[in-house]
Amino acid sequence: MADQKNPCDLPCTKCGSTDVMRRFWPKGEQRQAKKYDGFMSRFVSVSCWSATAQRDHIVHHCRCCQFEWSTPPMTARKAA
Repeated sequence: MADQKNPCDLPCTKCGSTDVMRRFWPKGEQRQAKKYDGFMSRFVSVSCWSATAQRDHIVHHCRCCQFEWSTPPMTARKAA
């Protein structure tokens, strides 16, 4: 099985910048949905003004071009 790339090593998928802010969003946590379109994904569902994480994920925000995307967190590694 190929190793999953560390989410902290990912550059922006739009402009390639490495200046990316990241935050973990655990499954079930609710946040205010300020930007409706920005939150809709396979990781989050939106209802009115509330966004709920459907699964654990990491939100990446590029400080250069302001693009935002989500990825799953790293999987647990088995001890050798």
